[in-house]
Amino acid sequence: MRIAKQDDRALVIATIADMPFAGAHERDCARAFTLVARGAARSRAEIGEQLGLRSTTTSRVVGDLVARRLVLESAGEKAGRGRPAGLLTANSRRIGASVLHVASRSLAGALVDLNGQVIEQRFAEIAPDADNAVIAKAMAALASGLADAMPRGMEHAGTAVSLSGLLDLKQKTWLMSSRWPSMRGLDVQSVLAPITPPVEVCRNLDAELRARAMQRPAEHAGGALLLHWGWGVGLAYAVDGQSFAPAGGSFGEIGHWRFQTLAGRACGCGNTACLETGAALWALMPRLRQDWPELSEDEAALQAQLPDCDLMSLAEIDTAARLVARALANVCRLLFPARITVTGPLVANARLWAHFDALFRAEGVMQGMAMPQLGNDRASQHYEIYGAAQPLLSRAVERALSATRG
Repeated sequence: MRIAKQDDRALVIATIADMPFAGAHERDCARAFTLVARGAARSRAEIGEQLGLRSTTTSRVVGDLVARRLVLESAGEKAGRGRPAGLLTANSRRIGASVLHVASRSLAGALVDLNGQVIEQRFAEIAPDADNAVIAKAMAALASGLADAMPRGMEHAGTAVSLSGLLDLKQKTWLMSSRWPSMRGLDVQSVLAPITPPVEVCRNLDAELRARAMQRPAEHAGGALLLHWGWGVGLAYAVDGQSFAPAGGSFGEIGHWRFQTLAGRACGCGNTACLETGAALWALMPRLRQDWPELSEDEAALQAQLPDCDLMSLAEIDTAARLVARALANVCRLLFPARITVTGPLVANARLWAHFDALFRAEGVMQGMAMPQLGNDRASQHYEIYGAAQPLLSRAVERALSATRG
């Protein structure tokens, strides 16, 4: 899924208006850059008119933005006396950020510009038994390769690492992943800080929900949940687009809620009877492959394969749907979201989705409380990538704007 170009630009600059600036000139520069980046102003005259600035003030503002290479000005056609009106465009390649993220059994890297455009992508396949040393080496190689691929003149805002599993966001440590159970407590900061600082670590679902809410703020007003039901089971929660991410980082791991009906089933987290042992793809795949041996472990590939499978013929799928529906209903009694989006290959199957929707509605929330709006969608790595990069890009733009002087 690709976000439309106009929406990408809105993601980049969505927070600029809220940035703190020391003086009027810096604020004017930020407002002018916002207009140009949104395509709402294409000339000095349009900026001056929309912001109510004098021509001399507008000239100082645009001159500073051009000098800082945030805005490009090309010669325009002369319409009368005086200087030809220049055409203003935002320099999307002025600043970029690297994002490392999980893609099935691989680590992936993307270099993105201010428009959210992916300039370079790289992948490193990681064996299921990989330990800290193997994954750290792959991360370092990806980060270094992305830095080498930066266009000339681009400022690197840093590296965002978007991960699934358990994280310590404060310490920037990857505690555990169901895809690589031999990896424990990987210090991501120590691995990447010497290569492409600063380093940000985030939960993948938080990053994806952040970008979704920024693209469609009206649809994510109030509380919004993003539930991913795929290789693992987890969720993110946001209120008016602001993701709930506690200082420690661990949140939304409903895949490790324990159910008596799953007693005795071992989970990669070290416990038994976790929801994932009966509902995650890593647990269901052996049974699914008995009927459909060609099924891939890659979620993107499964998104295309599973709609054609008669999943509802399997008792294991019915059990999984019932468990996830009950877990989600219990989450709703805690957070009371207005909207829920469910992603993952399983919900791409129309019959399974209809069954899950009915199960969830049968669970209810509480008497007198409206049921949240429930929908499904494809998991989007573009949302994840840009949602992870956005804080780094925003801070870099803020630094560039704060450096402007009248």
